[in-house]
Amino acid sequence: MVATRVSEADGFGNNRRFVHQAFLYDSDELFAERASAFLRDGLACSEPGFVVVTPYNIALLKHALRDSRDIVYVNSADWYISPGRTLSAYLRRVREHTGPGRIRVIGEPMWAGRTPSQILAWQRYESVINLTLAESPAWILCPYDTRVLPREVVEGARRTHPEVIDAQRTIPSSAYIEPAAFSAECDQRPLPPARPPVMTYRISRPELRRTRRLVTLAALDHGLIGDRLDDLVAAVQEIATNVVEHGGGHGSANVWLDGNDVVCDVIDSGSAWNYHLIGHRPPPPDSTSGLGVWIARRLCDQVEIRSGPHGSMVRLRMGLPDR
Repeated sequence: MVATRVSEADGFGNNRRFVHQAFLYDSDELFAERASAFLRDGLACSEPGFVVVTPYNIALLKHALRDSRDIVYVNSADWYISPGRTLSAYLRRVREHTGPGRIRVIGEPMWAGRTPSQILAWQRYESVINLTLAESPAWILCPYDTRVLPREVVEGARRTHPEVIDAQRTIPSSAYIEPAAFSAECDQRPLPPARPPVMTYRISRPELRRTRRLVTLAALDHGLIGDRLDDLVAAVQEIATNVVEHGGGHGSANVWLDGNDVVCDVIDSGSAWNYHLIGHRPPPPDSTSGLGVWIARRLCDQVEIRSGPHGSMVRLRMGLPDR
């Protein structure tokens, strides 16, 4: 097989700061050829590589490239922990890049073992990264192993990446939709109801401190400890403060256990939110809203929002620590 190189000569990425491509591969040979060509072309242009893939694929690339100077390798299991944290980490990594060209990223999200809700959250991540990094000097190639991935994951790649690469060519994705539309579609899916027993605490300006303490105790009772407990409580505090300062002024916090997740639903009883893209990119320094949801997405394993004429709900999830 003749390898098709991923380069500026393909006609994509010219004169653009940010490029985001789905790479659909069905063999180790194709992965190694296309991914190593992508990195090799970058090194020839003084564009460093940042590779986040499985250890197996790291070994394939190191063997294909031989010389791995100016390339950083990271195990995808250590990087793709939660959509919010990963998005923030990529943003930080790109901001640290000071070279004249782009930074070339190969990022392979983890799909195995994810629940349907988690898969949807990671697909949304693949969509909103087009918005979050839109002005960034990054070229991101996202490998999708079509031998093992479910069809809906592969089809999701076509809908969340402006361009698609396969064994033959690089083409614009005819299925691609903009992040705002994709997020709105995700938010049309109903969330499952809370599972009893549910501990409910009132949110109001005088009761914010008490609510924080009671949520902490409830999460502790469910087995959440350490930094994960602190992060969940801090996220609840941010969203509850939003309810008081920018929402309807009052609401409730419902704490419950869903399998291995401690869940807190923060309910704003008095206002609807314009929420489909809220918290997926850092708000401007002079913004008076949006920071709380941005922080919550960085802290929690998963954040889901639903809003309507009768109010809004922010669902915060944090998995229990491994024992």
